[in-house]
Amino acid sequence: MAAVSETARNADPAPAPPAGAEAGVATPARRRKADPRRRVLDAAAACFTRAGFHATSMQEICAEAGMSPGGLYRYFPSKDAIILAIVEEERSARMQMLDMMHAAPSFAAGLTAMGQALFSGEMPMVCADLGPEIAAEAARNPKLKATFDEADEEMGNAIREAFLAGQRRGEIDAAIDPDIAMTLIDAIGDGLLLRRRLQPELPLAAMMPSFGDLIARMLAPVKPAMVDPT
Repeated sequence: MAAVSETARNADPAPAPPAGAEAGVATPARRRKADPRRRVLDAAAACFTRAGFHATSMQEICAEAGMSPGGLYRYFPSKDAIILAIVEEERSARMQMLDMMHAAPSFAAGLTAMGQALFSGEMPMVCADLGPEIAAEAARNPKLKATFDEADEEMGNAIREAFLAGQRRGEIDAAIDPDIAMTLIDAIGDGLLLRRRLQPELPLAAMMPSFGDLIARMLAPVKPAMVDPT
């Protein structure tokens, strides 16, 4: 057997592979690295959050993703294509959040659970950071608006059904117009996303139970006035 060189004998031992890396098992980091499309979307979301859609160039997204322009354009031919892909991903994540609404004991509790998941990062949705930016871009971009409106309507219809179920259970005043209530609830959600951008230090996840209590009180049936028997 050939003699081992002095350099080899004195070299530090090779670092142990991360847990799960043995036998070819892909760790989360390796899976992420192996998915160039995912790298582009994550990089684009980071760039858009910092500078907005229009101020971000494809070159900056390439740099953030550690990818050549040729590699990026292989997956996304334009910045609009990246934005559309982000909106479609959000659509899928929103549907997952609706499971929390359906599992909650009341309509207000369902909104609370969804808000906590969003603002705590339990559900890694980029709309927590990009919501106002996506909405503003949708107002300018007809192609994006069509996709955005589809996703928004899908979510809105599901929440409206949960609202109607709350009315049938008697926890929500039957006299409240569901369409008016949905407009107000949408405005509250949009406002919280904007407030998060303006005041990122706000502990919105921790505040959600109090917000939920306020919404429950706002929607509760009106109690009949007490009549003085005298």
